[in-house]
Formats: sequence, structure tokens, C-alpha cells
Amino acid sequence: MYKIFPLRSLTYLISFLTLTVFLVIELATDAFGFEVRLLAIPGIVWVILLGFAFNPIWRKIWSWSAKIPFIPDLNDKIFPDLNGEWEMLLESNWSRQEQILEAAKDGRRSFDIKSCDQNDLEPLMQVGLKAEIEQSWWSIKITVTNPRQDTPIKESQTNIVIPRKKSEGQPSSLCYFYDQTNDTDNQADDPEFSASACLSYDYKRDILEGTFWTERQWRRAMNTAGRLTLKRM
Repeated sequence: MYKIFPLRSLTYLISFLTLTVFLVIELATDAFGFEVRLLAIPGIVWVILLGFAFNPIWRKIWSWSAKIPFIPDLNDKIFPDLNGEWEMLLESNWSRQEQILEAAKDGRRSFDIKSCDQNDLEPLMQVGLKAEIEQSWWSIKITVTNPRQDTPIKESQTNIVIPRKKSEGQPSSLCYFYDQTNDTDNQADDPEFSASACLSYDYKRDILEGTFWTERQWRRAMNTAGRLTLKRM
């Protein structure tokens, strides 16, 4: 999650913390008469930063900020704490892929997806999944499973996750790449493929939503794409 901060901001933070530790040591020396070597300051700053980055500590601070009226909610001002389990609704254009394939096989039927009316398109295929987000200051991992096992989708795991901080009217968001495994032996399908998604966080509703796209069966021009909506469980 540290990636949401530009290098300049991190430099300012470390400089400010170093100066604060130095002033505290000076005041303590004058007040209590004990001395702390200045060479110890970098070590003290490093311990403070590591302690703050420890998951139970920063998550508790984020939780307090949402409850105390006169403190800005860090979930909104910096980046949300997304740790936990989420209900995922996947809406795929696979149903429209099948619509095209069926029309191609039926010589008596004409269907032009480029010019047809929106009402003539099949509804997006909906699949209910479960996502688990593991978030720390060093990394974010998203694992998706299919508890119902009602589609070939088996599971997926992220390999790159890029968090983006709220700015200029744009909400906080996640863009990520993931590898998906399908439980299928159909030669017209891929048991494994890569994909990506970009999700925006709605602070007031506490949901993630956005789009995804895959390289599934790209050689046959059958790539899938669609919408994702995640609600916290």
C-alpha cells in the first residue's frame, strides 16, 4: 500500500518523523537528565515505521479514525482497509459470445452484433463468487473462489496489484493482473489463462466495482470481459 504515496511524500514523512524524534530526545534529556546518542535516531525512526506498518496497529488506527468525529476517516482520506471476505458478482459477456456462435451455426438466422438494438442482446451471464483480500503496507493479494461450483470457474489469484489513491474527484481504486484456473476439459476453452481488472472503491456504500477482461480463448477471438461488483461480507 506504500505505493499510493509518491517518493517525495515518503521523504517528507521520514524527515518529519526524524525531526520529531530528535526534539523529543532533546526535551527528555533536559527534563530527566538522561542522554540518548544521536546515532540511535535512525534506528528509533525505523522501529516506529515498522510498528505503524504492522497490520494490527495500522488497521486499528484506521478503525478509530472512522469512529472519532473530529479525526478524518483514513479509509476515505488515504486508502481504505480492504482486508476480509467479499461477495463477488461477476457479470460476463460470455452469454453474448454464445449468441454470436449460435447465430453463426444457424444459416437461417441473421444477427449483426455491431448494429443490433441493445434490447436484442442477451443479458450478461451472472456468477456468484467469493473473494478474499489480504492487504498490508507491503502488498495486496486477492484470491477468488467459486463455492457453488456452478460454472467452470475454479479459482484465481493475483500476481500484481496496484493501489491508486483518491485524487481530483477520482475514488480510490485497485488495478490488478491475475491468473485464473477453470475446471474444464473442453478443447474450445482454456483451463488456465491470465486476466486483469480495475475496481473503484465507493466509500459511502463500502463496495468495489469495475470491469475485467481476459485472454481466454483469444486465438479464437472469444476473449471474455464484463463487470465485477464486490460487497463486504
